[in-house]
Amino acid sequence: MKNSTILIDVQEYMTGVSLLEDGVLKEHYVEYKNANYITGNIYCGKVVNVLEGLQSAFVDIGRERNGFLSANETMDHKSVMQDAKVLSDTISAKSGDYILVQATKEEIGNKGARLTTNISLAGRYAVYLPTLDFVGVSNKITDPAIRASLTELLTKHKPAHGGLIARTICLEAKKSEIVAEIKQLKEQWNNIIKNFRRDKSICKIYDDGDIVFRTVRDILSDETTAIVCNDLEECELLKDKVLEYNPRFIDKIRYYDDAIDMYDKYGILDQVDVLLKKKVNLPSGGSLVFDYTEALTVIDVNTSKFSGSGCREDTVFAANLEAATEIARQIRLRNIGGIIIIDFIDMAEDEHKKLVMERLHDEMLFDRTKTRVADMTGLGLVEVTRKKTGRELSTVLLDKCPHCEGNALTYSYDYLCRKIKSELSRAFADPSVTGVSVRVHQGLADHMIRSRYFDSVCTNEWATKRIYVIPNAVLTKTDYELETFRESTFSVPVGAFLLY
Repeated sequence: MKNSTILIDVQEYMTGVSLLEDGVLKEHYVEYKNANYITGNIYCGKVVNVLEGLQSAFVDIGRERNGFLSANETMDHKSVMQDAKVLSDTISAKSGDYILVQATKEEIGNKGARLTTNISLAGRYAVYLPTLDFVGVSNKITDPAIRASLTELLTKHKPAHGGLIARTICLEAKKSEIVAEIKQLKEQWNNIIKNFRRDKSICKIYDDGDIVFRTVRDILSDETTAIVCNDLEECELLKDKVLEYNPRFIDKIRYYDDAIDMYDKYGILDQVDVLLKKKVNLPSGGSLVFDYTEALTVIDVNTSKFSGSGCREDTVFAANLEAATEIARQIRLRNIGGIIIIDFIDMAEDEHKKLVMERLHDEMLFDRTKTRVADMTGLGLVEVTRKKTGRELSTVLLDKCPHCEGNALTYSYDYLCRKIKSELSRAFADPSVTGVSVRVHQGLADHMIRSRYFDSVCTNEWATKRIYVIPNAVLTKTDYELETFRESTFSVPVGAFLLY
């Protein structure tokens, strides 16, 4: 059994949730506190405009931009779309109608959120579909007997015109736990409907929760040995939530208050740095290269320094096997969605191609997000489609380079502040260190002052320390240099200003 640890990193400006399995980073999510993500939220929206030719509608949900509702995201639910005419037999709404919708994709650029009337409420063990008469079991549960047993259980407890889907984690659950959760989800839906019918106005009726609640709910398993959080208030909030839906994990929640930064202790930032690079070096000497376009992501497998055995075919086969394992992990970690094209190194033997594909399929099973892997083409290309859920990690922690018209990406100032904070924590773990000077690019220096990201820690655990920021025109945006000092050897660096 794997040893899984969930880390919750709460900062002034962002929150991160990481899943470690035997010390290796497997999932990593970051969300800005002011990001106001809406995927999963349920709204009472007002139809603004119906586009009959496109079989779609624009719906005002109280956001800056109207949401987009397509015909294939509706099932003509008269229970929530009262007194509406049928459009192309699929969209039952006209301008001015109030309808119940759920956000399925975030707003991007000038595009509003994608909406659906096929509401789903996710629990730990089951997904409740109040408007779809359907029973399903996760495709990752392959045992016929278990699938049959879960189907029978869900059929027995589903509502007359609603549906249920058993999640993979049901393999670890007791029937009583699944049934109890179904009852809870039904009650949740009843409250949503009551609120929708009581007050017909544009508003948010249901919030799917913040990154901590959503992620911990979904990745908890019997293999979880600890849930470690560096914020006491968040720890208490998480305990209250876990007590509601899975009390047996309550004793695994721990508050992290060591002097060393939590991410530093567990080596998270070093692993995240790798995720933000286009090139990933493999242990054997091979490499993966990630190229992102607007339409798809391409992953190129290279032998690089991997020489392997004397036989080229065996060398290529070994490199592709290793690459298949790492590709599945990288896709999951980077949260890459949409169309993904993998360019494996050409192999001559069909058996080798088969084994590489089996390895890729097996590794993809660990991904909680829905994926589909197509057969390898004669050119060694494999197409993978992965449902888009939230933002890709690179879009959160990287910014477009200001010097090359956005053709390259660099660390965002926020991520650099997080890295600097980790190094400051390491320096101040030595009680004899009274201060640190930080040489940074002028833009980063301004951001460190303006953002006030260091306020809390500097007025509490680092209250007796001094941090001097030194703008340096020679350093690039992403470079920084730290130098510690002790009181007896201290002199204010030239050009420095006191951060705290």
